[in-house]
Amino acid sequence: MKVRISGNKIRFRLKEPEVKEFQQKGTVSEMLEFGSDEKDQLKFTLAENELDEINIRFVQNETTVSVPKTKADLWTSTELVGFEAEVDTGKGKTVSILVEKDFMCMDGREEENVGSYPNPLANL
Repeated sequence: MKVRISGNKIRFRLKEPEVKEFQQKGTVSEMLEFGSDEKDQLKFTLAENELDEINIRFVQNETTVSVPKTKADLWTSTELVGFEAEVDTGKGKTVSILVEKDFMCMDGREEENVGSYPNPLANL
C-alpha cells in the first residue's frame, strides 16, 4: 500500500493483491519501521467496519481509515477505481481521505509495477 500525506489529506493506493487481501480479511496495513520496538513503528491501516460512513482515527502510532462494509464490497468487487471522504476530526479540523486502486506507471520501473492494476491509458 502506498501512503501519501499532504497537509490534512491522506491517500492510500493499493495494488491488486492488497485489494484482494482487504476483500478477504477486511483489513490491510502498511508499516514504517524506525526500529524493532512497537513504539518505533508508524502503521497505516485500511479496515472494513459496520459504520455508515468513512472514519479516520490515530491511536498509538496507527492511522486507521475505516470504511463501511457496503462501500468496501462495492470497491473490491467492481471496476470502481476509488472513493473519497471529508472527515471531521471533532477537534476543529477535517481530514480528506482518498483510497484508490494503484495502476501501473507507464514510465516506471518494472519492479514498481508488480501487482499493480493494468493502466487503462496504456492502450490509447
